[in-house]
Amino acid sequence: MGQGHAQEPIHTKQTGITIKPTTDFDQRFYYVPEGGRQNVWGYRAGILINDKYKLGIGGYYMNRLADKPLTALGSGLKANALALRRQLYLGTVYYEPYLLRKTLWESSLVFETGYGRTVTTSPDKTTNTMDAKRNALLVPVGIGLSVNIKLPAIFRVQCFRWVGINAMAGYRGILYQQEKQYKYNGFYWSLGGAIFLDRILEDWRKRKTGRP
Repeated sequence: MGQGHAQEPIHTKQTGITIKPTTDFDQRFYYVPEGGRQNVWGYRAGILINDKYKLGIGGYYMNRLADKPLTALGSGLKANALALRRQLYLGTVYYEPYLLRKTLWESSLVFETGYGRTVTTSPDKTTNTMDAKRNALLVPVGIGLSVNIKLPAIFRVQCFRWVGINAMAGYRGILYQQEKQYKYNGFYWSLGGAIFLDRILEDWRKRKTGRP
């Protein structure tokens, strides 16, 4: 999961609240009983408040070919379907309070909920055309633990400070779904690079003002 935090704060004198924009590229690997590992791509955007917690929205997408076409039975798709293609679309809201923030690492909890759709399509093996399409509602919730590892300025080269590693693990559950045959409850994990926009803009401002 790649991350970015903008460092240009909005400070409200009346309340003393500092707000900064934040963004995340989010690639997660889910383990579910009926499908094994599934790769979900996502993106988040929100605000960082008082450098203590984040609030925002996210969008996620999964596209996979199901292993067993017969799972379509009972969903309005023909039994002679060649294969099923399942696409998952999720929109979420999240709350992410920091547990610890150090110079070279930080950790936070991620609480999520939202709204999504499972879109299942199937081509007919005799005509090689799309046979039917099913669009089903689901409401997910999730909790996760995120850890960022930040690099120092190696050999005094500041650009090393701008990158790091993000690791995340958690559990996703489904409060409600129309298509009962798909099992989305399960654990997920993520490991990827991170880009820290706060450090980039901090170094840029120091260079602009001539501060060390």
